[in-house]
Amino acid sequence: MNRHPLRLTVALAVAGLVLAGCSPSSSPAPSSTTTSGITLVSPGSLTICVDVPYKPMEYADTNGDVVGFDIDFARLVADRLGVKLSVIQSVFAQIWSGANFAAKKCDLGWSSISITDARKQAVLFSIPYFEATQALGVGLNSGINGLADLKGKNLSVQSDTTGADYADANKDKYGYNVVMFDDGGTALNALLSGRADASLVDNAITRAFVYDNKTSVKVATEFQTGETYGVAAKIDDANAAKLMDLVNEVLTTANQDGTYLKIYQKWIDPAATSAGLPKA
Repeated sequence: MNRHPLRLTVALAVAGLVLAGCSPSSSPAPSSTTTSGITLVSPGSLTICVDVPYKPMEYADTNGDVVGFDIDFARLVADRLGVKLSVIQSVFAQIWSGANFAAKKCDLGWSSISITDARKQAVLFSIPYFEATQALGVGLNSGINGLADLKGKNLSVQSDTTGADYADANKDKYGYNVVMFDDGGTALNALLSGRADASLVDNAITRAFVYDNKTSVKVATEFQTGETYGVAAKIDDANAAKLMDLVNEVLTTANQDGTYLKIYQKWIDPAATSAGLPKA
């Protein structure tokens, strides 16, 4: 049985196009290695892991985009690499424990991570880029001025944080109950819902929450814990070390050229006349 000549010609042409599309001569996939010689987990993107909400450091705006102090600095690094910035939301413990890096989910953890000796065993840290203290948030007319006023009351914290560590270390002395929440925003909102009588969260985050809810809550006091934030990356990895060198360079340059102050004024304190990297 003979095939129709025209149909045969068309079929061969289509087959040729399909084969051409599948041939090795087609455009290669984008490389995950940048011009700086740094390999990223996703081609064309610097991927960072964050735990939100943690306003003003990192949180989702009304459009659902993650924005904040940390995000602006991370974008500076992405710009230096000539790639876009990709933000992945994650459980906080999976960031500072190094689990996300082992799973190649992100290049950096940029999520207000306090640098501690224990965490240094799990991840590679950048130079410190922000000073933090623990702030005690309370109801506006609660009469609570410090931990000594919390006997028999509930203190909310975010799990797996230095704030939670501080609360646990002092609970027997002051007789309060520690109530754990998965994120800082929920721990603070517990003040409004009545699930907590006080909260212990980093100062910048607590103060931002108080600003948004000034008719209901206030900062009773702050505890100088000597904490500083650092950017995290995979430990004992040459590629991650090279990326962290770039992060440190970007942070140092931002500190010197006034960019740090502008970002600080944007997210932390519009009236600030000076701000910069923590002094060594």
